[in-house]
Amino acid sequence: MHRFYSDEQGDIIGEELAHLTRVLRLDAGDEVELLCAGKKLRARIAQVDRECARCEILGELPACEPHCRVTLYQGLCKGEKMDFIVQKCTEMGVAAVVPVVMARSVVRPDKADKKMERYARIAREAVKQCGRSTVPDVLPALSFSQALERMKRHERLLMPYENGGKAFQAPIAARDVALLVGPEGGIAPEEARAVLEAGGCAVTLGSRILRTETAGLVALTLTLHCTGDLGGMA
Repeated sequence: MHRFYSDEQGDIIGEELAHLTRVLRLDAGDEVELLCAGKKLRARIAQVDRECARCEILGELPACEPHCRVTLYQGLCKGEKMDFIVQKCTEMGVAAVVPVVMARSVVRPDKADKKMERYARIAREAVKQCGRSTVPDVLPALSFSQALERMKRHERLLMPYENGGKAFQAPIAARDVALLVGPEGGIAPEEARAVLEAGGCAVTLGSRILRTETAGLVALTLTLHCTGDLGGMA
């Protein structure tokens, strides 16, 4: 079934309307899924005109959102890596992505901030594709010290670390988890110490060194597995 964003009245407008009429050529009587105010709804198109497609709501569908809210604090990285991270982690169920300027980051924060609209669009498209109901927040870049203060407020803070840590082998009962992933050069020793002193826990992703764009996705997947959101151990 085709999926569209709608306004709070269940009307499909703007680019979504153009896709519905010009690309998919749907019309009155066709059933669709609506992403509306954090909900996923089953609906039937009642009327289509130049302004909008008005829909009749038939019922609410499962939201497919994780029970555990996982925020990825991603060390700022270059090129299209952030695009990949936002897209794939949105598909897996991340609640928010926060770019972090770390000691080994090679990208200036002003460049990242210029791409905020792009990241938001990537997240919206990924939500629509994977069947989630809520678009994750993608925040402006923070300094490491700012991110650390924010990370302290989460119920649990995990830091995938190439120098070793605990394995993802036990259920995670927390329902608000922060993941800190370093940039291309990894997490600097002084940053790792600061995370541990703040109550964070170093975790391992195995014996192989993963690229930064892979590490966040793997850590998120393992976290959701341990909280039971992927049919895992919790």
